[in-house]
Amino acid sequence: CTIVLSLVLSAASSQNIAFTPVELPDENLSGIITCITQDQRGNIWFTCNNSGLFEYDGIRLKSYMHDPLNPHSLANNVLECVYVDNDGYVWVGTYGDGLEKLDTKTGIFTGYKHDNKNPYSISGDTVTCILQDHEGTLWIGNDYTGLDRFDKKTGKFFHYKHKNNDTTSLSFDQVRALYEDREGTLWIGTGAGFGGDENPDNKGGLNRFNKSTGTFTQYLHNDKDPHSLIDNRVRAIYEDTYGNFWVGTSGDGLHTLNRATGKFTRYTYDPKHPERLSRPPVSTAISYDHITFITEDATRKIWIGTLTEGLTRYDPISKKIDRYKLHGTNFNNANDSTAWWAFTSSEGEMWISN
Repeated sequence: CTIVLSLVLSAASSQNIAFTPVELPDENLSGIITCITQDQRGNIWFTCNNSGLFEYDGIRLKSYMHDPLNPHSLANNVLECVYVDNDGYVWVGTYGDGLEKLDTKTGIFTGYKHDNKNPYSISGDTVTCILQDHEGTLWIGNDYTGLDRFDKKTGKFFHYKHKNNDTTSLSFDQVRALYEDREGTLWIGTGAGFGGDENPDNKGGLNRFNKSTGTFTQYLHNDKDPHSLIDNRVRAIYEDTYGNFWVGTSGDGLHTLNRATGKFTRYTYDPKHPERLSRPPVSTAISYDHITFITEDATRKIWIGTLTEGLTRYDPISKKIDRYKLHGTNFNNANDSTAWWAFTSSEGEMWISN
């Protein structure tokens, strides 16, 4: 695993970007850092795809791993996501072992797994994303089993799934992104954008959830509509300080969405005008053309991460873009420049995993 710290020193010096590799002193730490977040104490939490959960206070690194002799330990070490709720509980999505809740005061994990005999159990055991909305409701995105709403008081999960020939249902059951905008609307991105044959038909779509009716508005690619999504595989959703609503997909898929009209503006790469806003150009035949995240730093600049092609930084005021490559501790001219996840801390530091 590698975490790269991108520190914007101040608004006045926002052109001076320093990428600092963070050395994490743990021999068990390996693989991809799949998610990063921060708790109310300021500690950084991150998950790895093969070595468990970690808590970092800036000096010490504490690991949480599966212990076969301890039933209250983490269910497994292959993790997809981490989220800290308003009460300070740390929620972890595993690959194949459901949802885990960590009580940091006791160090005890409580697991939630799918049970065929219980219709109110979690819908599936691979949890890809977690979000608590402004009302305190916890939403769980699952791999190929849809979206769950979790009632923490009763311990019940309520399910939302795709239904054939029902355009008010979830567009696809492979949930990859959850986002709540400033109006309190829940958005769901579906469809995987990489990884071989797991989604051969490129299904997916962006969904807007109506909580009062329990229905969805689907936004899908349409070959005949240049104001639709350019690709259905949605991984990145973000509303910036200026109210722009960004959506990132596979296939040169940088967009903004006009939520009033439902029309997308596409920002595709133009080799004749590389200075224009787009995701980075694809440099090799083996590259995956996929946007992994869109976020904002402390100086209100927009960052677009990609699976193999590094970063684009965009200034919405000057319209200027900058490109960056990341490859471990080498930040220059790397062929594979993965930027998997980004998180801007309360201190204004942006953490990027690659």
